Amino acid sequence: MNAKARILTLALIVAMAVPAARAQGAPAAVIEYSSGDDVLVIRAGRKVGVDDPIGLELYEGDQVQTGKGVFVEMRLASGGAVVKLAENTTFVLERLSDGQTSLQLVYGRVRAKVERLAGTDTFSMRSSQAIAGVRGTDFGIDVVASAGAAATTRTNAYCFEGAVEVTAFIRSDAHAAESLEAIPRSFVVAAGEMLSVEGDSGKAEATKTALDEAIRGFWVEYDYVSEPEARLDAAAPAEAAAAVEPAADPDRDAATARDAYDRGYQQGFEEARARFDRAFDPVAEGFLSREEEAAIRRASKIQAGGVIAGGLILAGGAAMAVNGIMLIDSGDLEGGADALRTGAIISATAIPFLALSLLSRP
Repeated sequence: MNAKARILTLALIVAMAVPAARAQGAPAAVIEYSSGDDVLVIRAGRKVGVDDPIGLELYEGDQVQTGKGVFVEMRLASGGAVVKLAENTTFVLERLSDGQTSLQLVYGRVRAKVERLAGTDTFSMRSSQAIAGVRGTDFGIDVVASAGAAATTRTNAYCFEGAVEVTAFIRSDAHAAESLEAIPRSFVVAAGEMLSVEGDSGKAEATKTALDEAIRGFWVEYDYVSEPEARLDAAAPAEAAAAVEPAADPDRDAATARDAYDRGYQQGFEEARARFDRAFDPVAEGFLSREEEAAIRRASKIQAGGVIAGGLILAGGAAMAVNGIMLIDSGDLEGGADALRTGAIISATAIPFLALSLLSRP
């Protein structure tokens, strides 16, 4: 095996080991409330058995899915933020370490209450169309499929308190026609406002409007259970509406969000998007050519096939040999000898397969 192949093998082993290693660290969050048991957790590519979701510890890299009618509230270990997942939601705890919190909403609806962050700590939540960064606020994000003939996806980022810095990835008709990359555009979403990013793989547009009353009404009905002070008042809709109106000093909120952005959010957003949207590609990273990659994959398949076939044949030969020994012990010397000879012949036929697996090279 040449040097490049060894590097690829080592990289693949490390890549597979990282999720398992992450799961062995300190818990990143704990589920404090669940309205039902239909909660699925995927950790390092495997399903985690969940009898009672309440009290379940979650780790960096975990994917959490809620079923129909099930709402979940989790408290993050870093900063104590409370995140609520609505029903039919798929959510990923991408990174929660070293003061950096990065969450991904794949599909569904999420609300998060984040206390004021300290120092250089960051908190961001993303979808495939936008990234929302905050330093202390009560906000939410939806990712839904739009109704209608055209198959499009819509991300809504909205704010109940404070302000949210949202980077939307815009792609106009002209960009789509020329196959150009999406352009990141920054918006400040104040309390009582929302930003909708809608489109498909070819085009995406962003629109800033007042907060949709249907969304506010949804969170009034399904408010926090484990965080009473974060509640919107369902009994007084007029007061609730006033609570999400823009702050008395919107310039201050915008300046706060802009300050957070200037502290390094843009770089963090780009790094997070590159880290989680692109899996390790040895060809793209310059380790291998396409031909070398294909040769390594062929050799790996041959090696695996040889080991499996040889192992099965050896097992059959060993079983025949054991049968021969049992026949000899029972007094059937001739039958036992025949069985031993047959076992030896069967075992010998495994040699070419094992040799093939050892000698196969890219």
